[in-house]
Amino acid sequence: MLNFLRNNQPFFFILYSWIILIVILPIKYFKDSSVDSSIVSKTFLSLPFFIYYILFAAIVFYTSFKINRIINKSVLFPKSFYLSGLIYLILMLFYTTITYSILPAIGNLFVVLALEQFFKIFRNETCKNLIFKSSLFLVISMLFSPLNIILLPVVWVILLVIRPFDWREYIMPFFVLILFGLYIVPFGLINGELYSWCESWWAYFSSLRVIPIKFSLLVYIVFLSLSLFLSINPISSTFVRSNNRYKKVTWVVISLLFFALCSCFTSVFFLGFYPPFIYPFFVPISIIIATGLIRSRFKWIIDLLLIAFFIVMVLLLCLQ
Repeated sequence: MLNFLRNNQPFFFILYSWIILIVILPIKYFKDSSVDSSIVSKTFLSLPFFIYYILFAAIVFYTSFKINRIINKSVLFPKSFYLSGLIYLILMLFYTTITYSILPAIGNLFVVLALEQFFKIFRNETCKNLIFKSSLFLVISMLFSPLNIILLPVVWVILLVIRPFDWREYIMPFFVLILFGLYIVPFGLINGELYSWCESWWAYFSSLRVIPIKFSLLVYIVFLSLSLFLSINPISSTFVRSNNRYKKVTWVVISLLFFALCSCFTSVFFLGFYPPFIYPFFVPISIIIATGLIRSRFKWIIDLLLIAFFIVMVLLLCLQ
């Protein structure tokens, strides 16, 4: 049932993705036009309102395509599939107002670039260069999503899981932070803009208080919870039978999932954000749900769950 979701041709992924974007984004544009985007203009660029939507479409589509390419080059799927990126695109599209999602979407792109470097790490090959690149991508993602700093420990967890101990690899994240600070802080101090940068940077994220679509957070929680539950069995069954490389790549995704969930809980319980800052979580969960859709014995259940999620979100968007 619904085998088009598991189509392994990139053309169909591109077709489905742009149909969804072209149909949904204009609806969101008219629904969100009353939302004040001045905080985004101060933090990002002073652009016409509709440009944010074009920019969001380009960023999210490229990120979703990148997720597919990274996963298809790994050992997670038996052959090439483009479902992970499609799920990521749908999750990003409906979560909240597009103008509020621009910077987190860019932050997620750098998280995906870091994930690509993680997948290249092998046990018997030195990886200082890969750790440097992945740490740099995560630090850059923090400029667009400050709570992504909680993702940084994933570097050490992945090293612990995949590689024998080498202290030079473990200090790479600290080296990147110091190197980055040597560029940013002096430049901001010289221009006298460091404080205003930090103030506007944080003001953007502290303004993420509401989801315009009523009941959408509840729908997200139900969909993500049920999808994760239904995906656990096929992932664990494959994990037990698989080789070491598959297990280590799976641990990379699970580690990223854990720290992304930590950033979500931090945003709710310590910073009082509403909705939860869950954007980085969409990267690993889309991979896990896709694994369930592809490997589960009861594919039709997760198929229908995904279709139902999409239909309900469209209805909520149109009826709000």
